[in-house]
Amino acid sequence: MRRTFLALSVLAPLMVSGVASADPAPQGTGTLTAWTFTGREPVPVNRADIEVTPCDAKQVVATLVSGADGRATVALPAGCYEAKVVTVPGGCGLAVTEPVRVTVAAGSEARADFRFGCA
Repeated sequence: MRRTFLALSVLAPLMVSGVASADPAPQGTGTLTAWTFTGREPVPVNRADIEVTPCDAKQVVATLVSGADGRATVALPAGCYEAKVVTVPGGCGLAVTEPVRVTVAAGSEARADFRFGCA
């Protein structure tokens, strides 16, 4: 019995220090939804290609294509991202051509809006 208590008294501090120095939990994921629309009363724009890159790097981590509802969604690790339209549907033009910067938070949705002018 004494040996058991002695072993536990020696091992307990080692176990606690091991837990304290463990790597932090992963940040989690959230979603990025790109909305493509035209007009004052938003009308969805279909087939716009959007590339997503981290803010601190230029490698593309996702390529989205807007659907009939004008939306495209991707799950991403929490962090800062830039979304940019790379292909504009025929007969349309972008109101603003600069990338949209968004912050994706774990468990929530970030939104990037792209307004088009279409003939």
